[in-house]
Amino acid sequence: MHAFFASGTRALRSVSIPAVLALAVSLPAPAAAIYNFTSFDGPGSNGGGTTVNGIDNNGAVVGFSSDNAAAPTLLTNFIRNPDGTFTALNIGSDPLAMANGINDAPAIVGSHSNGTAYVLVGGSLLPLSNVTPTTTSETAFGASDTGLIVGQFVDSATGTTPGFLLGGGGYTILIPVINALVTNAQGVNNHGVVTGFYSADGVHQHGFFYDSTTHAYTLAPDPVIANLVLTQFLGMNDLGVAAGYYQLPDGSQHGLLYDSNTHAYTFLDDPNAAHSGVSITQITGINNSGELTGFYVDAASGLQRGFVANPSIPTPEPGTFGSLALALVAALPFRRRFAARHATAR
Repeated sequence: MHAFFASGTRALRSVSIPAVLALAVSLPAPAAAIYNFTSFDGPGSNGGGTTVNGIDNNGAVVGFSSDNAAAPTLLTNFIRNPDGTFTALNIGSDPLAMANGINDAPAIVGSHSNGTAYVLVGGSLLPLSNVTPTTTSETAFGASDTGLIVGQFVDSATGTTPGFLLGGGGYTILIPVINALVTNAQGVNNHGVVTGFYSADGVHQHGFFYDSTTHAYTLAPDPVIANLVLTQFLGMNDLGVAAGYYQLPDGSQHGLLYDSNTHAYTFLDDPNAAHSGVSITQITGINNSGELTGFYVDAASGLQRGFVANPSIPTPEPGTFGSLALALVAALPFRRRFAARHATAR
């Protein structure tokens, strides 16, 4: 375990683009929280590393181990329990299925290797229906305790990849800006607020929020980082804090938190990630206790490993931005958190 400081700074609904609320960047000088990091490797054959995708309010995390000795790579999906033990997940006996999100039930959501999405509850595996008649593939990334599910699908009719919100008996198609080519809805909290990221040019990506009550989008400001390539929000808690990472031109990706109430960013990497050169950390989830989860590439071994990080007593932070820590390799927009070697701009 390592202590590390965070530096502050329904029936198918027709597609509509509600008024977008653009936030002004305000970066106060918050206290710097101290996080205690615990690294772990997932169960099973783990030569291709561990990918961790989400955390519930009890501290259980979900993800998969990768066996890169197999062709194709085989995945061992798991829940890491709060006591550090693992529960293996059998997702329809599909060795290439991915477990992407978890809620307190726990219900697990993700995708099969054939491009269909699922929810796994109490041993029962339930397929999700296609978002539209022209859906060619879809994946689920997050689920709230209230039964909302979010994800992404490929639409052959438009040639785009929108996000979706499933709840209230039907789908809502998510497109934060009218020219978005890719929208990835990654998380949804118990207030019905969705977070994720979008791209209008296929390269640069930006975080967003969608309020399912008001049907309004909020476009988050990108962090003020020189040569920024992309920003991804991958999960959020009920307090309105989103977790994710940003990417630089060399492929480095650095963990971040964004407080949607204060509009402040916090930058935080696993202390075992590289401190120079290409460095990889993604924060993929945050729960209501402020506990974080994600994965990083270990500087010593080069292996992708999972982590959980617990906040402890905050200390005063004199500056607006403290030291930056470092983060992960880009992944496909619709298949974000796969092992770093599979990454492109996700």
